[in-house]
Amino acid sequence: MTDMGILWQRQFVGICLFLFLHSCKGDLQVQQIWPDDNAHFNQTLTNILQPRVVGSAGHTNVKNFIVSELNTLGFDTEIDSFTQNVPIFGSVTFSNIVGVINSEADDFLALSCHYDSKYFANDPGFVGATDSAVPCAILLNTAKTLNSYLQQHFKNRKDLGLMLIFFDGEEAFREWSNDDSVYGSRHLAKKYSDTKTRSNIRHIDRIEVLVLLDLLGSANPKFYSFYANTDGLHKSMYDIERDLAKKRLLEGSNLMFINRPAQGFVDDDHRPFLQENVPILHVIPTPFPNVWHTSGDNAANLHWPTMRNFNKIFRSFVYEYLRRHREKVNLRNL
Repeated sequence: MTDMGILWQRQFVGICLFLFLHSCKGDLQVQQIWPDDNAHFNQTLTNILQPRVVGSAGHTNVKNFIVSELNTLGFDTEIDSFTQNVPIFGSVTFSNIVGVINSEADDFLALSCHYDSKYFANDPGFVGATDSAVPCAILLNTAKTLNSYLQQHFKNRKDLGLMLIFFDGEEAFREWSNDDSVYGSRHLAKKYSDTKTRSNIRHIDRIEVLVLLDLLGSANPKFYSFYANTDGLHKSMYDIERDLAKKRLLEGSNLMFINRPAQGFVDDDHRPFLQENVPILHVIPTPFPNVWHTSGDNAANLHWPTMRNFNKIFRSFVYEYLRRHREKVNLRNL
């Protein structure tokens, strides 16, 4: 495709999503400010912030905690467990966790992250705060702060459901490769590809967009748009952040979302879904946090104002997507 063709494609997709999310009123403005629940976020993060290597006691503790939280928040919860041989450990059992509201809906907004932590032989206490305890806490806190809307207004809709996916086994056990990485998402993508509805529609094709959060919680992150077909969704987050800042609802002056395309591809849990043509909104900072895959990726090095700001932005984005959804949004093949 020529440079002009790529530019036209990005503009076309942006216009389509502008009409959907922005309701023809200019840059997206937040219509309702949902209250924070910082106590819930902090406690949730505390419960997740422990070593969570697949097969460990900490991994089981966090898995059970996430399932309990989803059940408490009114989600239908499924555990997708499977056993596979991996480097170093041999046979291990993985467990993806999926929470759903409106399981019979035609389509889904899927919000995702991974909950396992990386294995380091020389650092058994590694907790992976940004990678990805904080994203897990953000997803659960989003569900908690929007719970009244989800249960009283969104529930039982036929056009759209909400899916929270906590992938297992994102981290490589020895060295990142196509085979030694994203174990859980590879399994779930295949399962959803092989599962069809009564209307003979693949379950994976019911996902309108997969939003993947990763490496969140450090100060001054920068988020760029990775995919042309979700550029409009990225622009919506950009607009929401600026609207909240204009309303003086954010802390500090650093803005996170950049209205420009990312340079290159970042491999992550979205890869198997991308290969099945699922539209991806990848929310990961580039460059990565400087604590990435070091012992410094812990609670002491998290930046709490940034996390509180991100919670506000992401909560508003999810609410606006669900609230404004009126018909099927097809971002495939764009």
